[in-house]
Amino acid sequence: MTSKSTPSPFKILVSEEVINDLKNRLSLTRWPDEIPESPWQYGTSLKYLKELVHYWKTEYDWRAHERRLNNFDQFKVK
Repeated sequence: MTSKSTPSPFKILVSEEVINDLKNRLSLTRWPDEIPESPWQYGTSLKYLKELVHYWKTEYDWRAHERRLNNFDQFKVK
């Protein structure tokens, strides 16, 4: 049986509460120990990951990227 779905437009709008919650959860990260002498052999380098999380918490402009994505037509299909 085939169902007919109609795409409906939407805009990306992440609430400030969700962004603040993410930043809080990132701040509460419990970092694992890294295996000495093998930062990329068993996954992501811990140093790199900490730098990335710091960037997400302090420098990444969530609203600017939201605006940029909303320059494109966005659709949902149910």
